[in-house]
Amino acid sequence: MKKILVLNVFALFICAFLHPAISHAKPQVLLISSYHPGFPTFFKQINGLRSVLDPAGVHLDVEFMDSKRFMNKKNLIAFRRLLKMKLASLDKYDVVVTSDDNALNFVVKNKKDLFPATPIVFCGVNNQSLARSMNINENITGVIEAVSISDNIQAVSDLVPGLKTIYLIVDSTPSGQADLEQVNSLNDDFPEIKFVEIPLKRMNWAEMEEILGRLPNETAVLLLSAYRDKDGVSLSFEEGLQKIISSSSRPVFHLYEHGIGAGIIGGKVISHHEQGVVAGRIALDILNGTPVKDIPVVEGIDANKFIFDRIVLDRFKIRDSGLPAGSFIVNESESVWGAHRIEILTGLFIIAVLLVFSIALSMAYLKLRRTQEMVRESRERFALAMAANKDGIWDWNIETDDVYYSPGYKAMLGYSENELPSHVDSWVDLIHEDDRSRAFEVNNRCINNEIENFEVEFRMQARDGNWLWILGRGNAVERDETGKAVRMIGTHTDITELKSSLEEIRYLRNQLKSIIDSMPFILIGLNSKGQVTRWNRKASEVAGISDEQAVGKQVADVFPRLSPYMEHVRESLRDREIWTDPRVARRENGNIFYDDIMIYPICSGEQDGVVVQIENVTERVRLEDMLVQNEKMLSVGGLAAGMAHEINNPLGIIAQGAQNITRRVLGDLPANQKAAEARNLDLNELHGYMNDRDIPKIIEGISGAVDRAGKIVRNMLSFSRKNQDSFREHNVSKLLDRTIELAGNEYDLSTKYDFKKIEIVREYDSDISSVFCEGSEIQQVFLNLLKNSAQSMNAKRYRAGGPKFILRVFEQEGYVNIEIEDNGQGIDKSEGKRIFEPFYTTKKVGEGTGLGLAISYFIIADLHRGKLDVSSSHGNWTKFVVSLPVKQSVSS
Repeated sequence: MKKILVLNVFALFICAFLHPAISHAKPQVLLISSYHPGFPTFFKQINGLRSVLDPAGVHLDVEFMDSKRFMNKKNLIAFRRLLKMKLASLDKYDVVVTSDDNALNFVVKNKKDLFPATPIVFCGVNNQSLARSMNINENITGVIEAVSISDNIQAVSDLVPGLKTIYLIVDSTPSGQADLEQVNSLNDDFPEIKFVEIPLKRMNWAEMEEILGRLPNETAVLLLSAYRDKDGVSLSFEEGLQKIISSSSRPVFHLYEHGIGAGIIGGKVISHHEQGVVAGRIALDILNGTPVKDIPVVEGIDANKFIFDRIVLDRFKIRDSGLPAGSFIVNESESVWGAHRIEILTGLFIIAVLLVFSIALSMAYLKLRRTQEMVRESRERFALAMAANKDGIWDWNIETDDVYYSPGYKAMLGYSENELPSHVDSWVDLIHEDDRSRAFEVNNRCINNEIENFEVEFRMQARDGNWLWILGRGNAVERDETGKAVRMIGTHTDITELKSSLEEIRYLRNQLKSIIDSMPFILIGLNSKGQVTRWNRKASEVAGISDEQAVGKQVADVFPRLSPYMEHVRESLRDREIWTDPRVARRENGNIFYDDIMIYPICSGEQDGVVVQIENVTERVRLEDMLVQNEKMLSVGGLAAGMAHEINNPLGIIAQGAQNITRRVLGDLPANQKAAEARNLDLNELHGYMNDRDIPKIIEGISGAVDRAGKIVRNMLSFSRKNQDSFREHNVSKLLDRTIELAGNEYDLSTKYDFKKIEIVREYDSDISSVFCEGSEIQQVFLNLLKNSAQSMNAKRYRAGGPKFILRVFEQEGYVNIEIEDNGQGIDKSEGKRIFEPFYTTKKVGEGTGLGLAISYFIIADLHRGKLDVSSSHGNWTKFVVSLPVKQSVSS
């Protein structure tokens, strides 16, 4: 049963979350009766309802609480569970009608759970204070079953000469106690009458009969309610009335219409048919659009009328003159003698011989007609009850194993009226063998009086061979002297579709959870209160909290990183717009990471909330920064190329000027001699002066500097300019030497480090194959490695010797290997594992970006299909090894 309840609650949660718009073919109204189909007021009430609703095309369903016979907590719980399961499978009702007090109390108590927004119309309610209090409820109204107690007491006083005492028969039912309370409130209005209670809640049926049998004259009996005695023995109204009428020697009055014609003398009684009519009109007004709050609770006392039974009036010799004005008398026979006295006297002479036979035949005929009418009414009631109830009903005589299966039961399994034998074996043979033991065990426990009623799920095979899931309910209605059940009644409900729907929902939910858990980023669902509703596997990994622990908690408690974003959560919900915050930096274990945070609003009525996505984009951010840095380097290369071109022009002028000075001052040209003579200058003296002042050496220094500057410019152009064919054959030894020349011009003013002061040892093999590569990119790698090593050596304090490079080039196993070894500070083992990661650097802030070695690794490993390795002895030396494949196609 708990499993069914959980499944029903889950089905309701899914329906609330999805909230599909479902339209009815025609309006749907549910009647919840406090009693059972055989209760005397039921058919009067439902006929009154149908007289209004049927012409308007309104569909009416009925559910029975059976609270007169089974007014206990277990019955109410079982009824609530059954009704909740049915409501989960059916279309929503437009209006719910309740009849009598128990049904209204049940609906008011469970409205939030079962009928949260459904209008409620009540009828047949005796608790007038409760009924009138519904005037302040915007979703409940109805008609009061206002008993005319004062008018009835006055009628009893007028009809019973010398009346001194009225005995009140009442049980513990809410309606009976409410009527008793009204009687007691009238003591002051009838001081000459004494009211004596015959309380069934403190006596049994036999004790009541004994009291009624000893009533004195000048008394009368007013029946308020009699269904259950102190021992819990419940009787139908007809059974209880029979005990009262057969025991009482005094007239019995009643507040209700049922019972008149069966021994009740009468009274000003409530018409249950009129109650149903008024309730039907109110329901129809609501369906037509009238708000419930605009429909006040109707006082039902005007529907009451005086009705008396002629037979009982005559028995107690009560004359018509004492009856209240407008009284209606049942069992009234027309006085044929008074109207046709002469004809009757004449006819008596003619049919005297046949009179006895005619009377006997008429009585037999009337008795037969009455019996037929009772059978017809019983069948009609049963048919209506079966039509209103969608469950299959069974009635099991345990002693004979005969079982009555309702037409709906047989139709549920696909059988016609006469196909399913009325025997318990019909059920046993159709139940699934895996479910038999469980179903038998529950039934046997109820038979042996271990439980009062039961619920059990099992499978039954339909006529077409398919298996149906059945929810079986039942309880014992008759037991022998040992307490063992001899008769059980219950229902079988087809829940196959419900089970399939729940299974499909469970599958879809698991599939959705698998999809969400497979996402590589954090997904957290939040409701409008900031509580976690969804928590994927990535969130569990990051927070270290499982979804079972996180769901339902405040997000600030389980994922504090989102606390600063709660205002944005509310903003996204309010504006129903996606909110994003890209590249949010956070520090963790000394490292900086970046997240993209996105908040997606989910608006679905009562289930409003958001989904927060947190994606770790650290690698993407670093790659983007790497690309930006690469673009910067390309820009610097372009700038260097432009500068080199601009430097070439003045270098050419300087070189030409130095040559001209040498030729025109120190040379033996005829033009020099002629110009000197014209100025009276001695060239030999001039040459001697210039030599004395080292002018030729200065000019020679200028020419040498111009040559060196030109060589630097050519190296810069070679490094910065990509050839049109990009990849081609290169001698890596020459590329390394050109890079050293380029690096030789490096001088860092901030650290006073001069590359020219570093000792360079070359160990190049002579027979090295050419490598198919992009020369400028390889030079960029060499330059990055040389500069890193030079900076490491500059930071070291040498006790002996100084900074030194050992450069090796050799060929091995299809690769040309270039080793660049320095005697600098070396690299720590932990740093060596991360040295090629983007943005990782051991330098101080502002001294490097951490991209040089990452770009170098990308050039060698990705662009040239080579290898870049590092080894080191901390504090002593570091060696980088660049391995380039000898054979490499252009496509690679």
